[in-house]
Amino acid sequence: MNDIFSLFNPDWWMDENNNALQITDALLFLLLSIPVIYLFVCALFSLAKYKNPYPKTKIKHRFLILFNVYRNGQEVIQSINYFLDTQQYPSDKYAVAIAASQLSEEDIVTLLKMPVNIVVPDKEECTKVYAIQQVMERYAPDEYDMVILFNSDNRIVPTALDLFNDAYYAGCDAIQAHPMTENLTTKIAILNATSEEINNNIFRKGHTRMGLSSALIGSAMAFDFSTFHRICPTLKGQDLSKAIEAAFLKENIYIEYLEEVVCYSKKVESANSYEDERVGWVNTQKSSTFYGLRHLPFAVLKGEWDYANKLFQWILPSRLFLLAYLIIFTVIVTALDWQLSFKWYGLIIANVFAFLMALPEGEISKQFRHAFWALPILVFASGLSHFKNLFARKRRTKEKAGKEQKTKKRENKK
Repeated sequence: MNDIFSLFNPDWWMDENNNALQITDALLFLLLSIPVIYLFVCALFSLAKYKNPYPKTKIKHRFLILFNVYRNGQEVIQSINYFLDTQQYPSDKYAVAIAASQLSEEDIVTLLKMPVNIVVPDKEECTKVYAIQQVMERYAPDEYDMVILFNSDNRIVPTALDLFNDAYYAGCDAIQAHPMTENLTTKIAILNATSEEINNNIFRKGHTRMGLSSALIGSAMAFDFSTFHRICPTLKGQDLSKAIEAAFLKENIYIEYLEEVVCYSKKVESANSYEDERVGWVNTQKSSTFYGLRHLPFAVLKGEWDYANKLFQWILPSRLFLLAYLIIFTVIVTALDWQLSFKWYGLIIANVFAFLMALPEGEISKQFRHAFWALPILVFASGLSHFKNLFARKRRTKEKAGKEQKTKKRENKK
């Protein structure tokens, strides 16, 4: 018992006869070096200049454009009108469908006047995965060549379908477009946009330059229709992109990234909204982390390297948490033994340099310099969402235990 309490005594860690500090320092450094090196290598590959490798084709494939909307009826109406007005692709070669969850009667009436197919899920409260499954049930596997998934606020470039068509003709069965933030109106929105572009460069452009599959983001994704029609009923969970990634990579289907197919969307503009968004993200991240830990060894043994890379990526901490861990451990090691801290400072520099290599160009990069001071707010919001999630889970556990005790008492009285 005394040995356990010794862990909280700084003198115990500084004892020359005790190598605990050196061993702990080495283990923590090794664990955090792995994600830093991974990000650094991916960022390095992302520096290569992008060039679309797919030649133009005269063949025009059939597309199903699927918008998934939850309550935001006016938003999806504007997005569909923009899509129909701007796309340069022949209008007889695509159709628009909507997974309409909890729309007002007024919005439904407006949509019924538009050239779209509306599918209302049979559950009032449902996940994005379930809503899309409901739509796909209405179509035959050979009815279209590709399906493209959009969120309600997505606005894609006019040449999108032509570029998807060229890539599909060349053999791409899964494609991720280039997501980009439209509303650079607040500091938080600019930081969100910068974070998204860093993800694009590291996990999409960097991955594909390395010969690995692009990461999916949940919207502006195109898939071979028959393959997606077959896989769709098997999708589970709340995170659509991760469910699709796992299903496609298990079958060794490569996911391409088309950087010039830009798809604009709106990001949260306040710290409170970002905090709420992060709570859902943390829940998803935990489930995907455990999923990755369970399945990564088997993927490696089977030689499924693309799938193994994806599982390994899910295990890694988020970029904000990784930087926070590095700073915290560097401060602690410096306070205990400054001679051990030099490698930690080097690791922080390598991590920051990886982010710098992956920084976007253009307007987002210019505005990021002015919004950088808001980064601590974003980090604080991320940490706060993490702790709120922990407390919420503990509260739910207590409530569940209380209900079980009450049930047992009732049964004993009977």
